Amino acid sequence: MKKFVAMVLAAVTCCLMLVGCGDSKYIGKYTAEMMGQKATLELKDDHKASFMGESGGKWEVKDDKIVVTSDDSDEDGEMEFTINDDGDLELTESGITVTFEKED
Repeated sequence: MKKFVAMVLAAVTCCLMLVGCGDSKYIGKYTAEMMGQKATLELKDDHKASFMGESGGKWEVKDDKIVVTSDDSDEDGEMEFTINDDGDLELTESGITVTFEKED
C-alpha cells in the first residue's frame, strides 16, 4: 500500500511539473515600438509581470493568449496578448495592433 501511495504521489508531482513547464517558454522581455516610444513587457518565472517598467501585475496563459492582470485596483483589469506562431505577442487596443518581439 505504501508503494502505491508513493507511486501515485510521484505521478501527480511529475504531472504538475510538466504543466508548469509549459509556460516557461514565454518567460522573458518583449519590446515593441508604440507611438514612437519603446514599449516593454516582462514576464517573470514567478508569473509576475511588468509593463513599461511598472511592476504589479500577474500573467497566465489562457486559450493561446497571455493575459496580464493588474494588481492595482485603480487600473483597468487586464490586457490580452495573442501568441503568434513565431513566439511574438500582439496587443490589440482600439483597432491598433502592436507586436512585441521577444529579446534573446
